Amino acid sequence: MIVDRIEYAAEYEDRLPGLGRALREIEDASEWDGPRQFPGGYVMRQSGMTKPEDETAFEAHRRYVDVFILAEGRETVLWNRLENMEAAEAYIPERDKQPLRGQGSALELRPGMFCALFPSDAHSACRHMEGQAAAAYVKYVVKLEAVPASK
Repeated sequence: MIVDRIEYAAEYEDRLPGLGRALREIEDASEWDGPRQFPGGYVMRQSGMTKPEDETAFEAHRRYVDVFILAEGRETVLWNRLENMEAAEAYIPERDKQPLRGQGSALELRPGMFCALFPSDAHSACRHMEGQAAAAYVKYVVKLEAVPASK
């Protein structure tokens, strides 16, 4: 996982090829009516209310790296290494989704922050922690084709 402020995103271009293109798509869009495709991935805009952490459903992806860019509000992302999780059901190839069970560490995203979640990262997004009220959020979800790690 990578966590940083969006103004430093260029520092990660070697691990996140296409992120710069996604950021340009976000800047150039005046309206969002669905995902915006670009070579190596796509970006979509999401908004909603966070859900309690105890309603956690973890997932991981094989084909894509998820990059969450928080534009407004607050969001907690729960994270753990994939090997520390248990499969909740079989991998769903058409959705590139591995449903998982387990526990995770909490990362609170604030506007201007991003996190990148690789195929080795299990995650549960759009959450709020016990004792917190649900929060509205607006974020961009970038899906980048996963690049195998060099050995």
